[in-house]
Amino acid sequence: MKNSGFWFLLVIFMVAVLNAQGFRDTYNYPNQSEMMGGLGITWIDDEPYTTLTIAPELALGKVGFGFYLQLLMDNNNNFKLRKDEYQGGAGLLRAVRYVRYGNKFDPFYARAGTLILSSLGNGFLMWNYTNASNYDQRKWGLAFDVDFGKFGFESVVNNLGRLELIGGNLYFRPFRFINKDAPILKNFRLYGTYVYDDKFPSWETQGERTQLSAYGLGADIILLDLPVFRTGVYYDYGKFMDFGYGQAVGINAIFPELIGLFGLSAKFEKRWLEDQFIASFFGPQYELDRELDPFEYPTESGIRLLENATKNEGYFGQLAGHIINKVRLVGNYQRLNGVKGSGVLHMEAMAPDLVPKFELKAFYDKRGIETFEDFRTLDNRSLVAVDVGYRLNMFLVLSTVYYWSWVKVEDENGNIIYRPQERIEPRLSFSYRF
Repeated sequence: MKNSGFWFLLVIFMVAVLNAQGFRDTYNYPNQSEMMGGLGITWIDDEPYTTLTIAPELALGKVGFGFYLQLLMDNNNNFKLRKDEYQGGAGLLRAVRYVRYGNKFDPFYARAGTLILSSLGNGFLMWNYTNASNYDQRKWGLAFDVDFGKFGFESVVNNLGRLELIGGNLYFRPFRFINKDAPILKNFRLYGTYVYDDKFPSWETQGERTQLSAYGLGADIILLDLPVFRTGVYYDYGKFMDFGYGQAVGINAIFPELIGLFGLSAKFEKRWLEDQFIASFFGPQYELDRELDPFEYPTESGIRLLENATKNEGYFGQLAGHIINKVRLVGNYQRLNGVKGSGVLHMEAMAPDLVPKFELKAFYDKRGIETFEDFRTLDNRSLVAVDVGYRLNMFLVLSTVYYWSWVKVEDENGNIIYRPQERIEPRLSFSYRF
């Protein structure tokens, strides 16, 4: 099943690439409301469950709501309700997927609930973080940003119930205090970042929790800001308390719209990392890595990866593009020079109307990449979500959803372990956009 899941995902991305016709801003949300719900069958680790799903999405101007209530009945156990996804994490509150106001990079932005693609500054410490990597125990967090022009802040909280992980980025534009209209210099920004985890597994005493924190300093400037082209450069410094530090310089270039048909954005970052430092450590798989016991998983847990990181240089690159806003594609990759298994990949594809009546959403995160075999194999370093649907009419959608994520379970001796979980879910849904 591992390889079959990968090839299913790869086919989806190939279709998207060959028909590349569009892309939406990573942080923008649909301006339409949609009522969704349906019946289906889900296989979790080859065990069948009947599913009842209600998932409306409401967009009211800048305000948006997302709900996702799913009940799973065990087909092999008299349709007994599966309660795993409502125990721990956000509990019943997870049925409210998010409440938001505005979009990321708006002067005022707030989102409570499931967090996706959360970053601070230019992402040197926190990049593309999500609090929902454990599907069964998604948390209720908060992202809150305000830009006052001369200064502003970004913030992320992973779990409002326990306040485990808290991050913030405070910035100001010094030249706007002198002349708010100064060419180029008005866009110069200085910032400081701090990320703090109060419930991190202790790397010294098994079974205990401790604190892990990191801070960063940086600067960026938009050198050219035209309707057809925008580019800027940045510098970042980051340091983990009790561990090492690193530095990076990078450049962004964006063609938002070329002759009204397509757009392209690119980012490249060069990194110089000292011992015991990992760039973008608070990333897509952080919630999984932090839960691994460093004594039982001496090579895979997040803290052991940080402890064992050695001085090196590396790079990060990203490309994204769209044509007439039909398909959105994003791909990025980071790697350390000469370090085996240091490759980290992130891919996205969204095509709500790539082919008439077909809808597509796909995400793939993988770390520990060294060879093509690592890239195509799903294991405990992988996160996957793919949703392919066919609209039968204006009310009904026939779709298949595929998930590969991690879950917390008890082994035969009663010990808590973490293992990958595969879910395949064909379903018939009611869907109406208005």
